Amino acid sequence: MPNTPSFEEHREHLIMLGYRMLGTVAEAEDMAQETYLRWSQAGEPELDSPRAWLTRTCTHLCIDQIKAARRDRETYVGEWLPEPMVDSPQPDGIDDSLSMALLVAVQCLKPTERAAFLLHDVFGYDFNEVGSILGRGGASCRQLAVRARKHLADREPRRASPKETDPKSIARVTEAFFEAVRSGELGNIRAVLAEDAVLYSDGGGKVAAVRHPLHGGDAIARFFEGIFRKNREFEVEDIWLNGAPGKLLREKSKPATAFQAFVAGGRITAIYAQRNPDKLAGFADAR
Repeated sequence: MPNTPSFEEHREHLIMLGYRMLGTVAEAEDMAQETYLRWSQAGEPELDSPRAWLTRTCTHLCIDQIKAARRDRETYVGEWLPEPMVDSPQPDGIDDSLSMALLVAVQCLKPTERAAFLLHDVFGYDFNEVGSILGRGGASCRQLAVRARKHLADREPRRASPKETDPKSIARVTEAFFEAVRSGELGNIRAVLAEDAVLYSDGGGKVAAVRHPLHGGDAIARFFEGIFRKNREFEVEDIWLNGAPGKLLREKSKPATAFQAFVAGGRITAIYAQRNPDKLAGFADAR
């Protein structure tokens, strides 16, 4: 019989790798399960490092999935954001490697660049190990990661100071934003937003959302003032998603929007608002 426990100790690692590669929990779980099936079909080979075999297999499955899904992503209605990962507050603080900003930014990378960057910079594999996983030389993988970092530096939001990456600071500024929205005062909302703030929103063509990134604190403030002036029938609750504090809006008790904000200089520099109902299933029982 398959020695399932020997695989189970690696399942979470594979899911987290798949999630960072693909941006959806369901696909990440599918990749982990398919990896297990490959492992089982291979007779659960006796290896010095089963994790290396499993990681290599899962990585290539993810690369194949990225290529297969390219057309669907190109025809996606509006802005694509990852499916939020519901989590619990961590004692070590926020985890930038799970942030909405990073998961969105890696989508611009070629599959092998994405894999090399994540395996080295997030999971801590050295480049020779990355080369073994990808079937390339270590120096080649180093160059893939260098190119990936250059692309990401141009796409991620303005970074906060180390002090502002404290979960309490992020939660405080995010709460101040929603208090301002509740007040209905445009000036109050504007005061919490940086001048160069950006709003990203994903409705998947199924609910109302900003089709393209909305730039500028003034524009974002007016957008939220208008939205919540028309609809005040919402609940706001604190959540932890993608490695950091966030907010969940419920309408008639159903999850409607998951928010994650990025903060610098005491103001919000970026907001990621996931509204696609297909990507909010994980919050159905979050209470």
